[in-house]
Amino acid sequence: MRYILFSFIALALVGGGFVAWHNTETSTVAYERETTASDSSTVVTNSVPEVTSSAEPSTMEVREIEIQPGDTFSTIMEEIDVPSSDQTLILTAVQDVYDFTKLQAGKLLHVVFAQDALASIDYDLSDDKKIVVENVNGDFIAKETAIEYDITDTARSATIESSLFVDGADVGLSDKTLIELAEIFQWDIDFTTDIQVGDSFTVLYEERKSKDGEEASSGKILAAQFKNQGTTYDAYYYETSDETSGYYSARGESVERQFLSSPISVGYISSGFSYSRVNPVTKQVTPHRALDYAAPQGTPIVAIADGAVSVAGSKGGLGITVEIEHGQYLSQYAHLSKIATGVKRGATVSQGDIIGYVGSTGISTGPHLQYAFFKDGTPINPLTAELPVGEALDESVMNDFFAVRDRLIEQLEPLN
Repeated sequence: MRYILFSFIALALVGGGFVAWHNTETSTVAYERETTASDSSTVVTNSVPEVTSSAEPSTMEVREIEIQPGDTFSTIMEEIDVPSSDQTLILTAVQDVYDFTKLQAGKLLHVVFAQDALASIDYDLSDDKKIVVENVNGDFIAKETAIEYDITDTARSATIESSLFVDGADVGLSDKTLIELAEIFQWDIDFTTDIQVGDSFTVLYEERKSKDGEEASSGKILAAQFKNQGTTYDAYYYETSDETSGYYSARGESVERQFLSSPISVGYISSGFSYSRVNPVTKQVTPHRALDYAAPQGTPIVAIADGAVSVAGSKGGLGITVEIEHGQYLSQYAHLSKIATGVKRGATVSQGDIIGYVGSTGISTGPHLQYAFFKDGTPINPLTAELPVGEALDESVMNDFFAVRDRLIEQLEPLN
C-alpha cells in the first residue's frame, strides 16, 4: 500500500474543539454563476463564509491513500496507526451507507488527522458521489454526499476526418464525453455505419476541477448538435421542477425513442435490405429483407426496444435466433453464436439489454448478425421506416424549456 502525505494545515481551535474539515450537517450550498465575456463560459463557484479565530492554530494532517490490490480497510487503517477501537466505530457508522470491505483497488481514501486524532475519511464512489465519515466529538457519522467541483461550461466542435473518437480527442474531448455524445444520438444515428468523413458536431459540456484546482473528469453534456450526412440532429439537457431530466430536441421531444437505430455497436452493414439480392450461399437471386452486420465473433447484440421474447433457440437456416415482440413490431436477431443468460421465451427485456452474441450458426458464410424488423408481420427496412418519435414535454413546461434551449444555443453559436 502506498500513500502520499498531502499537507499540513493550520487549523483554528474554537472553544476547545476544531473547525471540521467537512460540515457535520448536510446543508444547501449557494452557488454563484460567473460568465466571462470572452468565451461566454459559465463558472460555478461555492460561496463559503470566512472563518476567523484568534485562538492558537493546531496542525491538521491530510493523507491521500491509493488503495492497492489486496488492501483491506483494516490493513490501511493499521498502516496509518488508527486504533482498532476507532476502526470498529467507523465500520459500524458506515455499514448502512457503504460496505467498507468492498474498497476498490486504484481508488483513493482521503484521511484527515487533527490533534493526532482521526478527523475524517473520504472515499470516492464515483465521479459524482463520495462517502464521508466524520469524527464528531468522538462519535463517527457517515453519509453519502455529492462531490463539489468548480464547473466551467465549455463548448468544442470537430469535423470528422478519421473517427468520432480520434477527431474528438484532437479538440480536447474525453472518451467519457464522446461516449455520452454517441449515447445521446443513438436513436437517430447508427455510429457503427452512418458516420462519414465531413460530418461534424458541436458539444457544450461541464468541464470540472476539484476544489484544490486539479483537473477532474468531465461532467454532463448540456447541449449538442451533430450533422450527419447533411442532416443536423440536436439535443438539449432539461430538468423539470420534479427533478426528472433528459435530453430533448429543439421541438421539446425526447431524443429517447422506442427503437434504437442499431442493435450492435461494432461492425458494418455488409448486406442491406433488398428485394433482389444474390444469395452468397445459394447464388440465387432472392429477397433479403433484413440487414447483415459483419462483426467479430462474440460481439454483444442488444435489444432495440423493450419487449417480450417470443423465440430463443435454433430456427432452421437462421441458426440460433432471438425474436422480440414490441406491440405491433417485432425484431429478429439471427445466426448468433449463443443467447445471453436469462433470455428465453416469455422473458421480458429492456432496450439496450444484451440478448445474444454474433456468430455464424445456420446457413452463413462467416460471423455476422442478420437483423430483421417487422411491422404487423411484414418485414420493413429499419433504416428508412418511419418509427414513433420521442415523447414531448408537457405543454406546461414547454415555454421554460424553450428559454433554456435558447440560452444553450447562444453558447453553441460561436462555434457553428
